[in-house]
Amino acid sequence: MPVLSLSPEVAAPPRPARLGRLGILLLLAHFGWLLPTAAGATLIQALLARTDPAAKLAHYATLCTVGAVAAALANLAFGVLSDRTRSRFGRRNPWILAGGLTASAALSATSLVHGFTALAALWLVFQIALNALLGPLLAVLPDRVDPAELGQASSYVGVGQLLAQSLGGVVAGWFLAVPEAGLRWVPWLIAAGAVAFFLLAPDRSGRGEPREPFSPALLLRALRPPRDADFAWALAGRFLAVLSLSIVLLYQLYTLTDYLRLSPAATAGALATSGVVLAVCSGTAVAVAGPLSDRWRRRKVFVTAAALLMGLAVLPLAVTPSLGAFYAVMAFGGLGYGAYLAVDQALMAEVLPDQEHRAKDLGILNIANTAPQIAGPAIALAAVPALGFHALFLLAATAAVAGAACILPIRRVR
Repeated sequence: MPVLSLSPEVAAPPRPARLGRLGILLLLAHFGWLLPTAAGATLIQALLARTDPAAKLAHYATLCTVGAVAAALANLAFGVLSDRTRSRFGRRNPWILAGGLTASAALSATSLVHGFTALAALWLVFQIALNALLGPLLAVLPDRVDPAELGQASSYVGVGQLLAQSLGGVVAGWFLAVPEAGLRWVPWLIAAGAVAFFLLAPDRSGRGEPREPFSPALLLRALRPPRDADFAWALAGRFLAVLSLSIVLLYQLYTLTDYLRLSPAATAGALATSGVVLAVCSGTAVAVAGPLSDRWRRRKVFVTAAALLMGLAVLPLAVTPSLGAFYAVMAFGGLGYGAYLAVDQALMAEVLPDQEHRAKDLGILNIANTAPQIAGPAIALAAVPALGFHALFLLAATAAVAGAACILPIRRVR
């Protein structure tokens, strides 16, 4: 349990250690939570399409909206809690473990329910628990990694996320005909990653660290975003870039079935193939971009170029409804996505204005990851019936370009 302190003083953070095996464990932890999340989203879409085809877009938009609101609030709340936690296991690790176990149980339980209300309730619990893990896990980078190695550490995170996102499509393809089976077993990867990180990446005890006593004023300050222009530009840039990516990746299944008119068997094969293409291209970009950003001591040029490439990659699919264009999005968009993930985490860690409230501020920045889960389905629900998938992909390209433009005014990071 957290240990309370009555001292209003704030201890200076310890100097981060060398990256070492922490990089591999960060890779595994991020792979562990994202693969079930990515595969689970597609499998839940398959369930919705089977139970009520006419309402599948509306139902999925509802799930995304409810889940994203819960995720944003939970990420911020558990970030604040982990900033203030004092335990012999450190500030972050207890929340990572508890969140991972609970998230696995909640997502696995979706395989046992039949009504949409029960499914939505479990999805809500899953998002809250997942962000109890994510808020503290994201703060590990600025907490425990030397600034000179942030690009490399961000690459480890990016590799884990990219492998998970890519293989999530493959796993979803395997279980597309029996989504309940996939939802029953795949979520336990989250728990496995959380347990491995807790046991193999122990944090130093925080029991003796002072902290400011809790008060209503402290809570209000914790919920208030920093008044910092660089922070605001980084938040806007990430939101727009992730929105572009979300529009494409969240609707892979419906793009293949409703836009490209593929059969169920062809759809399953295309999902698996696209996962491999995305993994190879994005993995290559991650391996190159992160270390180069450390060597050149530059973040902005990589993030800006990556967002532009993601936007340009979507254009062929907006013009030509073909499987080749879909694979082109996965290939060239994967290169941009990989470079973006490899460096954006480092940029976000360096743009933080207050090093004593890292998890809280990263929780606010992480709203840019969850808010697109609300905006993306809402945009799709409005655009697809009225204007078609072409318009949806054009909007995705526009969002990515706008996200790249937001990175340019940042001054504190080169």
